[in-house]
Amino acid sequence: MTFKINLTRRSFMVGTIAALATTPTLASSAKAGFILVGASWCPVCHRAAPILKMVAEQLGVPVLVASGDNRPISPFATFVDASTHELARSVKMYPTTLLFSTETQGLVGMIEGYKEPKRYIAQLANAYRQIEQG
Repeated sequence: MTFKINLTRRSFMVGTIAALATTPTLASSAKAGFILVGASWCPVCHRAAPILKMVAEQLGVPVLVASGDNRPISPFATFVDASTHELARSVKMYPTTLLFSTETQGLVGMIEGYKEPKRYIAQLANAYRQIEQG
């Protein structure tokens, strides 16, 4: 049997997010949080941020934005100054997504850069899945 797949980029992302949300290991209460380290002037950060927001909302995971230029990164309105954040201040590549464990109160993963939505979604899901499985 063959399948013809004709998805737009947006419908692919929405479908992938929906699938992640219904995965039992990912739908539980948050044991982790994401920290997006970037800057308002960074075009790659502006492509990654909406994807991170969608994934985080579906997983029920909080996101903290640490801004290198002390300005918001859309679609996130709130942020902290990256230079004053203990985990974010050492990050040199934008965007970098840090995975923070609420149980250990420490950094447990890092995704440097952003290439395309499908890959980023998979990286976020895999990082979260690892912390959920302990």
